[in-house]
Amino acid sequence: MSLVSVVGYILRTIWVLWCNMVCIPCYLAWLVLLSPTYLASPWLYNELEQVFFSWTLSIVSCWCWSAGYQLAESGASLDHLQHHRLLILPNHQSTADVPLLMTIFTARIGFSNKVMWIMDRVFKFTNFGVISWMHGDFFIRSGKAGRLTTLVELKEHLTSVFLPKNRRYLVLFPEGGFLHKRKAISHQFAKKKDLPMLEHCTLPRTGALDVIMDVLGPGRHQEGHQIEKIVDMTVAFPSGHPLDLQSIVTGWREPFVTHVHYREFDCKDLPGTPEELFSWMVKLYQEKEEMLDKYYKTGEFPYQMFDTDALPPKMISHDPLRYLIIHSFFIISACMFYTVLMAVCGQYCQYSVAT
Repeated sequence: MSLVSVVGYILRTIWVLWCNMVCIPCYLAWLVLLSPTYLASPWLYNELEQVFFSWTLSIVSCWCWSAGYQLAESGASLDHLQHHRLLILPNHQSTADVPLLMTIFTARIGFSNKVMWIMDRVFKFTNFGVISWMHGDFFIRSGKAGRLTTLVELKEHLTSVFLPKNRRYLVLFPEGGFLHKRKAISHQFAKKKDLPMLEHCTLPRTGALDVIMDVLGPGRHQEGHQIEKIVDMTVAFPSGHPLDLQSIVTGWREPFVTHVHYREFDCKDLPGTPEELFSWMVKLYQEKEEMLDKYYKTGEFPYQMFDTDALPPKMISHDPLRYLIIHSFFIISACMFYTVLMAVCGQYCQYSVAT
């Protein structure tokens, strides 16, 4: 490892830390500044918040893009699917999954604005957790103890946040955790229930999916508010070696291409009972396992394995100028808020001395 490389990793890390220290406070400051708008028009306030939210996601996607971690999409066209209300179901392998999904969503203007994430409650206490909380994302509790409670909370959240804020896309990780953490538990469950043993993904949990279908499924709400399509998303890293957040931050890992494959299913065609829906999901993950296994063994992504009309892999592109403009916006915002804060503090100090 050369000295130049080490310096590059350090500079990237400083840049990422700077983004966190500048962009997150600016996001919060703008929401506070615009909060009176909510009294006049909650819709306008939510629309503005969604724009700021998408810009913070673009900052994260810039980290992946600048390190050379490219994404190749195949299968169904997400550009066409984005005109529907979607439930997106990605497999979950590492800490890089969320930044990579952000990279996918921000490549489409107006997509990331309307996304609601369903994530582990631990994420709420990370640096980005406050932004997700302000945006109205849902933090699900893991473990048996809080499972029933969190499903009730999810049902309430969908009716009180997802629908009123007019979100269009839900992101749910059915596996409930990272592959390396869930694999042993998945194998135990598979042996107990005589289910397939999966190596490249884990058996899905369907409690949250049942709630979503119960609240937002076909016939549950008036036309235009239902989830119309399920998008099964398969994320496949070269040789099965997942990217991680540390690599995104430092950029130490060599650039490579991650395959992302989409399969669409109409919600009207899904099974109607929880038991049948679980069986359907298990079959879906068996097929996901087959696709990943073949890719890892051959090195060639089998995008036509389940659909001969599937679109071939296509690289996701981002506009560097847009990244530059968004960075400039946050820099100017930080300077403006810092100047105002210093002026207020100065006036307060003068008042304190005078009295």
